[in-house]
Amino acid sequence: MLVDDIFTTGATAEACARVLRRAGAAEVRLVCWARVVVRDGDPVR
Repeated sequence: MLVDDIFTTGATAEACARVLRRAGAAEVRLVCWARVVVRDGDPVR
């Protein structure tokens, strides 16, 4: 299980999941506490 505080673009979660899969993880699940919402191209936090 991968835990992240904020999900913005997903780049960090994807990179970490890739490393875990390469290390032999059969499954990777993500839990985030918050996410960034984008409206009209501007992030709203």
